[in-house]
Amino acid sequence: MKKSHIPAKVLWILAFVAGAWPTAAICAAEPPFTFRSQRNPGQTDHVVIKLEVGGETKYTDEGKPKREKMSVECDLDYVEKTLESPAGLDSPRRSVRDYQKIEAVVKVGDGEYKPELKSEHRLIVADAGKQTTQLFSPAGNLTRDELDAIDIQANSLLLDRLLPDKPVAVGDSWPHSEGLVAVLLGLDEVAKTTVQSTLKEATSAVARFEITGRVEGAVYGVSSVIDIKGRYRFDRKTNRIDWIGLLIKDDRPASFVDDGMDVVSRLQVVITPTKAPASLSDAALAKLAMKPTPQSTFLTYESPSGGWRCLHDRRWYVHHQRPKESVVVLRLLDRGMLSAQCNLASLPQREPEKLISREEFQNDVRQALGKNFGEFVETSESTNEANYRIYRVVVDGKASDIAMRWIYYLVADSKGRQAAFTFVVEQNLVERFANADKPLVESLRFVK
Repeated sequence: MKKSHIPAKVLWILAFVAGAWPTAAICAAEPPFTFRSQRNPGQTDHVVIKLEVGGETKYTDEGKPKREKMSVECDLDYVEKTLESPAGLDSPRRSVRDYQKIEAVVKVGDGEYKPELKSEHRLIVADAGKQTTQLFSPAGNLTRDELDAIDIQANSLLLDRLLPDKPVAVGDSWPHSEGLVAVLLGLDEVAKTTVQSTLKEATSAVARFEITGRVEGAVYGVSSVIDIKGRYRFDRKTNRIDWIGLLIKDDRPASFVDDGMDVVSRLQVVITPTKAPASLSDAALAKLAMKPTPQSTFLTYESPSGGWRCLHDRRWYVHHQRPKESVVVLRLLDRGMLSAQCNLASLPQREPEKLISREEFQNDVRQALGKNFGEFVETSESTNEANYRIYRVVVDGKASDIAMRWIYYLVADSKGRQAAFTFVVEQNLVERFANADKPLVESLRFVK
């Protein structure tokens, strides 16, 4: 969005972040000051978020570095009910949100897409530990696009962790832990950080803080350098942080699963107490699972053609897909390491009585691998909960003198609809890979 198109209110907020505080009458207040969040279970807040991102994506095309302009505009509006409040700053916390508004527009080059949240996924649970936060829907599995639309920096569930853990005077500063910085900024890990907060002003009504610093960390397995500058406000009547505004400069190279970027983000979060809507009443939530499980945090992948869908854990990312192609490539990124790749393809439907046998499938696998074939490690036949027939063939071999393992699947239903999975793993990563293939295959469902 061009600067001239930004609403006056937003421009004032950005000036508020970057410049001086608005003039206000300062009431007498005696240091040192103690700031303790009074966020308690059952409390409900109205949260409004405005995010604007501008800059460039970075990637390599045919060996040549390329850049394209990119921008993001995102408006989120939700009511958040606290389910579990922390005993300490780093203790677990949990909330449930009813999203009233989600408007997001992502532009890269000439392309544009608008990630959305399905109406049935409007209720979202936020579960935060010391170094990780998970968002999931108790009503069904989110897609990656849905998750990306709501999983933004400066999660409102975590803001109270910015407060000092001991009394401070105006002008005092305190550093923020690597874990807090990582989870606030969406990093996988932090190698070095100078991010700290400073108490700039305290009155009998509010306290105002500044947050600044640089972060050197990693996301998606590549290094990222982030500069952060911002301010936040603590309401001394409610004993809660009720506003934060941040400028975030992020420079990172392309990774195995995403383009690089050189962008500046402008983010503001406004929090005000409110009454709980009927959707967040104790009665409405009583029948829903409010704690995360591996199954509830899986993501749904839906084929571009709409012919099938499956579930996968959050380590799998789409690397390549096109609406008119029958093949999608997924990559498994485990703790920053590229651990495997999955090629998932739709196959032509056949008459049920003409589906190939397991032995024929093994021969097809041997021919497909050619000189890379070494030996069959395992072959099996099974059915999943939908009564689909599943062939599984495991092969060890070599590719470019690297010891590899291939895991092939052929899945077919009673109507002769078919899909094939090919998982490729270096043999030294097989133990790390474990059973990452099975949820994808066992959850496959044809939907047309």
